[in-house]
Amino acid sequence: MPVAKAAPAAAGTFARLKSLLRLARNSLYDFRRYRASSFIDGVRSRENLEAHIRLLSHMLEYGLALSDPRAGFGMDKVRVLAGELSHYLTAYRRDATTDNGIGVLSAYIDYNAGQGADVSEARSLLDGLLRIDAAGAPCAAGSEEVTAEAIRAAASIDFARFMGARHSVRQYDRARPVEREKIERAVAAAQQSPSSCNRQTAKVLAFTDRASVARVLSHHNGNRGFGDQLGGVFVVVVDLRNWNTIGERNQGWVDGGMFAMTLALGLHAEGLGACMLNWSADMNEDRRLRKLLGLDDTQIVITLIGFGHMMERFRVPVSRRKPISQVLIHEPPLS
Repeated sequence: MPVAKAAPAAAGTFARLKSLLRLARNSLYDFRRYRASSFIDGVRSRENLEAHIRLLSHMLEYGLALSDPRAGFGMDKVRVLAGELSHYLTAYRRDATTDNGIGVLSAYIDYNAGQGADVSEARSLLDGLLRIDAAGAPCAAGSEEVTAEAIRAAASIDFARFMGARHSVRQYDRARPVEREKIERAVAAAQQSPSSCNRQTAKVLAFTDRASVARVLSHHNGNRGFGDQLGGVFVVVVDLRNWNTIGERNQGWVDGGMFAMTLALGLHAEGLGACMLNWSADMNEDRRLRKLLGLDDTQIVITLIGFGHMMERFRVPVSRRKPISQVLIHEPPLS
């Protein structure tokens, strides 16, 4: 990420045209990658197919989680899902995606049979999938009953205090390596982040070896003065092959941003310090980092997160927040 710069003085005509040309080239770079990786024109890769199976599965789970689902709802999606599961099982064999999809179909049949709906077609489709050698038995999926009391009990923390204690940390105890189990718990917490139709598009590349951390951070200018103290660095990425509409062209940034924030809070919950290292790079720097990481054009880098054990006493920026009146706009007038 280039270091943030002060607003420039009014530029001359040539400088403005040069800036506009760079903007156009970078926008075209994003357009080409989304066009080539997504499946707005149909499924073209295993990742496309996996994403669509998860999308269809979630649509059925969504219906099952409503207060009063209509008996027999969504059979059009059941047919498509069963066809795509059959294709996937034949081409790529069983994995977590097919297990979830088959589990959702089984839950769909159980619910609708209980409502007296005709489930013969759906059951026949499921039986056909189970006859494929790789299919296996349905796993738990669909919807589950929870109680507000249980949710409140599990969520019973002083969240305002928890968030008030979160800081962007830039002083670390470099002598203390970060435990693998803390990293895994933070990532597992981040997996609970919302994602569009449960497609779970974010991944984390984690580096804790000092040489590896240094090589990754060499592509980022926002860690000067503390990067060498970090116990590790995360690179959060999202796969463009998960999206299939023009309207979703920016959805990766949304899903990836939510994942990254939860990941930072997971580190906070583990007693570790963290600092977001924003990836506001032009296409040339983006290419260099993706080459280092072995990422192809289907992957977008959302952000880097530096982390490590904190010093026992250290200083942080005050970073005073805006008044709530400037952030909360309650019932704005509608035109």
